[in-house]
Amino acid sequence: MNAPASTAPKLDRRSLLFAFGVASVSQLLPAQLNTARKVATAKPNENRFRYQKFDVYLTPACKVTSEDSAGTISLMELTIPPRSGPPLHAHHREDETYYVLSGEFQFEVGGEKYSLPQGSTIFAPREIPHRWANIAMADAKLILVCTPAGFERFFDETAKAILDKAPMEQMAQIMSKYGIDPLGPPLFPPE
Repeated sequence: MNAPASTAPKLDRRSLLFAFGVASVSQLLPAQLNTARKVATAKPNENRFRYQKFDVYLTPACKVTSEDSAGTISLMELTIPPRSGPPLHAHHREDETYYVLSGEFQFEVGGEKYSLPQGSTIFAPREIPHRWANIAMADAKLILVCTPAGFERFFDETAKAILDKAPMEQMAQIMSKYGIDPLGPPLFPPE
C-alpha cells in the first residue's frame, strides 16, 4: 500500500527560514521602538544630568542624557573660558558634533585647522585625533552632541577627579575607561 498523498502545502527551506526570520524580528521591533521614544526638554540653565560635583567649566549642562535618548545621543552646552580647550585626543566610542553657540573657536581635527565663528558646526568622527580652544576674549559656548550617548558620565568622573585633586594616573584611568587616548597638548598651554 502506498501512503496517502499529503494535502499540506510544501515549503522549501528558504521560504521557511524567511518566515521564521520575519516572525522573530517583527516581534522585537515594537518593543525597541517603544523604549526608545521619550520626550525630553531642558529649559535655559537647566541640567538634566545629576553630577557628583558641579563646576560650570568642568561639568557642562547636559540637555539630553543617555537615559533620555535610550542611548542614542548626549547633548551638552559647554561654557569655555578664553584660550581654553582639551588636549589633543582621540575617541574610540563617540563621534562628536560641535555647534558654536557664542564666541569663536579654533578646531584641529585630523591635523587640519578650522576657525569657527558663532553659528558654525564641525563633525569630529571617532578615531580622528582632535583638539579645540576658545579663541575669543571672553567665555564662549559650544553645543556638543555625542553619538552614541553616555559621554556625560566622562565629564562627571573627570570633574570629580579634578576637584578632588586626583593624581594624573587616575585621570589616565578615567580616559581609558571611556575609550579616549591622550595624544598631545592643548592648543594653548595652561596659564
